[in-house]
Amino acid sequence: MRKHCIAIGGGGWMMGENPSPLDQYILSLSGKENPNICFLPTATGDADEVIERFYNAKLSENVTHFPLFKFDAGWKETLFEQDIIYVGGGNTRSMLAIWREWGIDRILKQCYEQGIIICGMSAGAICWFEFAVTDSDPEAYQVMRCLGLIDGLAAAHFSHIGEKFEVFQAFARSQPSITCYGIHDYAALHFVDGKLLATVTSFPDAGVLVKTGNEENILRG
Repeated sequence: MRKHCIAIGGGGWMMGENPSPLDQYILSLSGKENPNICFLPTATGDADEVIERFYNAKLSENVTHFPLFKFDAGWKETLFEQDIIYVGGGNTRSMLAIWREWGIDRILKQCYEQGIIICGMSAGAICWFEFAVTDSDPEAYQVMRCLGLIDGLAAAHFSHIGEKFEVFQAFARSQPSITCYGIHDYAALHFVDGKLLATVTSFPDAGVLVKTGNEENILRG
């Protein structure tokens, strides 16, 4: 069973791209015309407007969402019934804390191991990695530990200036054996069985900075 993870730096239906080449790429991996897709809006506190935007995107005829503030009996089994699990953006630290409290982190790992496609944008992209650069604390960008399903560090909405870039570079210098991914808006990384397979973009200038120690490259779609 091949394990797929797609990390979107920014773009897709959550940023008003509809239809989006990034979303279409993810849908194509299922091999189904109407795959079962579940949206996890935890990072925004299950905000109604974000959930509504997901349904309005009409990615498939078989879509649902997975709320952690209002849920029904049998809610955990919902995730195992999916072809694609899509995690939304928002506050990464708060999302992971809630997941760990409810055991969702372990369930998502099981889903991934069973071949369910895991993906997401922003917080929903960086959460899959060992480490991430996050602004969950509005006072400063920080590096935090994440789920560890994909090796390395990730930063979303990445640009080559500003505090996020400086924190990214400092981590790369201090941990030269760890690969760091700076994912631009409108770019995504596709990992299969934990290995990078492809870079996907929906704008020509979008890409991903990949840095390991002193070596760095820009990947384009």
